[in-house]
Amino acid sequence: MYEEKEPVKKVKKEKKSNKFFHDIKLKEKVDKVKEKTKKREKKIPKEPKEKKVKKVTQKLEKTENLEKTKVIGFKPDFISILIKFGIFLLIAFIVIFAVTKIRLGSDRKSYADNMEKMKEVSYTYFKAEKNRPSLVEDEIDMSLDDMVKGSLIKELKDKKGNVCSRDYSYVSMTKKSSEDYEMTVYLSCAGEAETATYNITYPSSSNNGDQKDSDDTKKDNKTMYYELQRTVTTDETYSCPSGYTLNGTYCEKSAETISATPVYKVTPEKNTKASYKSSRAEYEYTDPIITIKENVLKCSNGYTLENGKCIKETSVKYKTRYTYSCPDGGTPSNNRCLFTTNTDYKDTKAYCSKGRLINEDECYVTKDYSFKCLTGKKDSTKHSCYTTYAAKTTLSDWLFDSKVKYSESTNIDRFENEKVHYEYDYYDERNNKNVYKKYVRKNIKVCDDDDILSGSTCKHYDDSYISKYCTGDYELTSDSKECYTIKEANYKNIKGSYTCPIGYHKTGTGENAHCSKYEKATKTGNQTAYCSYGYELTKDNRCLKVESAILVDEENAYSCPEGYLQKKNGKATKCYKKTTTEAYYYCTNSKATLNGDRCIVPSVTKVISLRCPSGYKKSGNQCVKSSNSKDRIKATKKEATSTTEKIWSKEKEMDGWTWTGNTKEE
Repeated sequence: MYEEKEPVKKVKKEKKSNKFFHDIKLKEKVDKVKEKTKKREKKIPKEPKEKKVKKVTQKLEKTENLEKTKVIGFKPDFISILIKFGIFLLIAFIVIFAVTKIRLGSDRKSYADNMEKMKEVSYTYFKAEKNRPSLVEDEIDMSLDDMVKGSLIKELKDKKGNVCSRDYSYVSMTKKSSEDYEMTVYLSCAGEAETATYNITYPSSSNNGDQKDSDDTKKDNKTMYYELQRTVTTDETYSCPSGYTLNGTYCEKSAETISATPVYKVTPEKNTKASYKSSRAEYEYTDPIITIKENVLKCSNGYTLENGKCIKETSVKYKTRYTYSCPDGGTPSNNRCLFTTNTDYKDTKAYCSKGRLINEDECYVTKDYSFKCLTGKKDSTKHSCYTTYAAKTTLSDWLFDSKVKYSESTNIDRFENEKVHYEYDYYDERNNKNVYKKYVRKNIKVCDDDDILSGSTCKHYDDSYISKYCTGDYELTSDSKECYTIKEANYKNIKGSYTCPIGYHKTGTGENAHCSKYEKATKTGNQTAYCSYGYELTKDNRCLKVESAILVDEENAYSCPEGYLQKKNGKATKCYKKTTTEAYYYCTNSKATLNGDRCIVPSVTKVISLRCPSGYKKSGNQCVKSSNSKDRIKATKKEATSTTEKIWSKEKEMDGWTWTGNTKEE
């Protein structure tokens, strides 16, 4: 792509270089001419010498102008430039297309490699029978975070260096039969996710722990393995025979100790009515504003001083007279209008084979709209469109399973995990056993918000995905709920009768019948403003009472800040405002939580005592059975040793291991 630009640059440089050397040559010529003129200056008269220098200078200028003309007269080849530009665009397109294909391929390969790593470490982890589900259709999940924390795998990244989600990425193992399992690998990196499912077999009688995958997990490609080794050094140790406890370099026969059995007490939830604090009025006081005034005009209470006059204003009152009018054709009758018309003789009746009759002679016909999906898939049963995504796996709430009995010596804590929980219920004296309530949590699939779960897939419906339309001469209604069209009504012969239009009442019979109806007349009100006695109505519709102001010599005037009411006058003035405390519910018990108008104290499970079997004495949280003998013997000493461990790994470098140089392919 640069082969077309370099020659152009070279040409430009050569032109600059030629011009530079040309200027030097011109300067040298001028200098030579000047030297020759100096030598002949004494021999040649002054006037001929100047003429000759002038001729030489003119000749040199003419030569320089000619060179400039040659440079300016350069004519570019536009066809050659266009061909070269087209070739440049073609090469650029090919390069961009190739880079995009390589990048997409590498991204998919990166995802596949990471998912293969998750599959391999999970397969090795689940080789141990204790780590696998025990019952058919049971499922055990292991997140990527669990794998990293357990040093089963290193942190995974995609091709762009984005760290894969340790919380959303996981491996699920589901038991299908005694030896067959289903492994699901889900990987999420930078908002993109992929999933894969494998059928796995763990032979129950196999001792070597070799993987027995289904045809889905078999690969023809060979994998390179590297032999790694490390040296393990053990310190010198001391050991004791059974029944003895190591104390330094000696063995002592000590008392037998077991864990005491806890006895639980469950305090049930308390749900009581909350206390109620009703609203109340309170008053807030503040100091009045004191203003010093001299020779002020004062008005009586209720009056306002305006331009030396005391003005008292009250609201304007209005008298309204109502008149009633009717449209053309109507006769006023109190507050109603009377309309009359002739009867209509009909011997046919309009009807619709489809739809409903409107405007007496038209049929309004509807049908379901047709639609296509702008996004997602089509659901004809719901007349809607939807998209899908993988459902999330989560644990359900605690569900009651059964009641179980265990002896007092059983450590119930070792049976508990994130999916199983026991609560003490009561002590069965008849069988000398503790009764526990067993609660379990199960793995369930969930969707976001109101999306619909279908197996392990979530369906998300959205009106914005739908494009609605009608076929034929049907149009979509304004609410977009259905398609409609208007067709002419059909008619059938009926027994002739005199009828009135809709809304009219028929009086009389036969040809003497006539139609009439009443409608509400148009009510129009005319208002006239007036004032109460003693007040005058102004041009701007105000009711005012005017009195002369009184000249008062006062020193102090008392007033209240904005928002405050004034009580009394002068020095006795008090400023106040009323505040209200809102009503509310509250709980007197500090351990309770307010929920609406209820106080809830959650149930509490606590250990009330520790119990020891017969023959044992309680010591703290331990049960001790004393021993009569306190024999002391010398412990057996084991010297320090160094051993070399070797493993085969896909990774050539691992922390703490070195490569032996040996490799193999499988």
